[in-house]
Amino acid sequence: MNRLDHLALRLATWRWLPYAVAALLSLVAVWFGLDLWNLDWKVPLYYTGDALAVGSHFKTIIEYGWFTHQPDLGAPYGQFYNDYPQADNLHFIVASVLRVFTHDFGALMNIYFVIGFPLAAVTAVWFLRLVGVSRTLSVALGVVFSIAPYHFIKGEGHLFLAAYFVVPLALGILYLVATGQPLWSRRILSRRNLATVGILVLLGTASSYYSVFVALILAVVGLAKLWQTRAWRRFWGAAAAGGVIALTMVINLLPDLLYRLANGANEAVLVRSPPEAELYSFKIASLLLPVPGHRFGPFATLRQLYDTYYPLPSEAPALGLIGAAGFVALIVFAVYFLLSAGKTRWRAPKQYVRTLAILAGMTLVAFLFGTVGGLSTLLSFVDFPIRSWNRIAILIAMLALAAVGLILDRFVRWTLRRVRSRRADATPTVAGPPSARRWVVALPLAVLLMLLAVWDQIPPIDPAARAATVASYGSDDAFVKQVESTVAPDCLIYQLPYIPFPESPPVNGVTDSDELRPFLHSDDLRWSAGGIKGRAPIDDVGAYASLAVPAMLMALQGIDACGIVVDRAAYTDHGDDIVAQLERATGTGASAFDSADGRFSFIGTAP
Repeated sequence: MNRLDHLALRLATWRWLPYAVAALLSLVAVWFGLDLWNLDWKVPLYYTGDALAVGSHFKTIIEYGWFTHQPDLGAPYGQFYNDYPQADNLHFIVASVLRVFTHDFGALMNIYFVIGFPLAAVTAVWFLRLVGVSRTLSVALGVVFSIAPYHFIKGEGHLFLAAYFVVPLALGILYLVATGQPLWSRRILSRRNLATVGILVLLGTASSYYSVFVALILAVVGLAKLWQTRAWRRFWGAAAAGGVIALTMVINLLPDLLYRLANGANEAVLVRSPPEAELYSFKIASLLLPVPGHRFGPFATLRQLYDTYYPLPSEAPALGLIGAAGFVALIVFAVYFLLSAGKTRWRAPKQYVRTLAILAGMTLVAFLFGTVGGLSTLLSFVDFPIRSWNRIAILIAMLALAAVGLILDRFVRWTLRRVRSRRADATPTVAGPPSARRWVVALPLAVLLMLLAVWDQIPPIDPAARAATVASYGSDDAFVKQVESTVAPDCLIYQLPYIPFPESPPVNGVTDSDELRPFLHSDDLRWSAGGIKGRAPIDDVGAYASLAVPAMLMALQGIDACGIVVDRAAYTDHGDDIVAQLERATGTGASAFDSADGRFSFIGTAP
């Protein structure tokens, strides 16, 4: 045995090594891919849309330890986020811990976004090893999964969805049920029970979307296994797993439910329309086409044409080249397996064929729920609360990459057999233990996969866009600091126009989350925007914006507002008319000022 073979055997005994290597490579890939060396960490990577709402949550956590009440938003009433129920508390818990290290909401967002990459790589390696993928390819495909296009499409705007490291763990539970392996043991504090409960609680606390997706697939897999084996004990074990997910979600929602009992239901939030189940589903073409903004020009153009001219672009889901190849392979296998009644003629171990069949079956179920006009449409008829079914694509991505790993492992074995058959006399290149020989073949393949994924899946850096984000952030920060130096601490600033928060249609391209931008840079002011719509105090104060300027100013005296901030971008005339009216009515034209980028104007109202 030569030194290379000896080293390979020693490394193979270090079970933690694949996870550590995958985490490190994932972090390196995203660090260089997003040029994090030159990132101003206090400025969030995403400073538009829903990312502003996430930033508001993180700022509230930094100031108060939790996100549900922010007295400086929705002033004078305050923002009570219990009106917008959600069970995704894991991310707020993590943010509460990370706030020890920074008091900048942008830095907190960026840190959590970056942490999601190595975490996803680690859990993906665990799932890939569970289904039988070799160590070397598990590491490579774990990195590929961690930098899935979905991660960047969601970004910091959907930061909690981008933290999808729970998905491989949940898929592991599904795989165990599909293979007839027990989830539970009779000893209450057994390692198996603790692992199962831990994964399910983590899932139920991390994401309502992923919890619902997994629960639905779990129901299908559990029933299919019961039909096949008539093993009722295993079926009730799967049902108990679904119950743990549901119970965890209810516990996370309990504060919101109690708030609703105490204050009555707020029917204005979380309004969902049944047709949205198709509007936010995916199509097979959207999964297989290149990612939006691909660094290869023809690919980027093809995707842009599709999303622009074909209906229902949804949230532009894409699997990437590697994931798309695995998805196609699973669909082809599923069709072949069904048409051959499961009697394939492949010279492959039964376990290998069985695993591919399970992956194909779960992929098919996920696809039927996520596709336009699929099972999600039928669920929408009964007012099912989930609407963005395209997000199940990240489950499909993990299953597809597992198929790629299994197929490439077979390719490695086939290559080694070919080499042995051609060279009867062993050479140092192919001599030694089988694991060492596989490593020699698999390592270049693994490197190729990771390089392809970095090129294909990580969006290219747009220096101009990043510079514009930094400039916008800096302009907002300087503007708010100037406002704070102009008025007294704890002053109430009324914001125009009024856009009900959250989930209201944009006004001239300005979203309800854009109203949070001044607050994000404020230390001691109160802001009228950001209150949860549907409550009388919030709606009544918001209605002041629709009054004529003299009447509006009289109404603002009743809530002790000392200034007005106008978002000029929300007006077709760039706010020139409303600002001129306010300056005339208040007589403070000389003391009024604009932000450096001309986006915001401040007009004082205090005598």
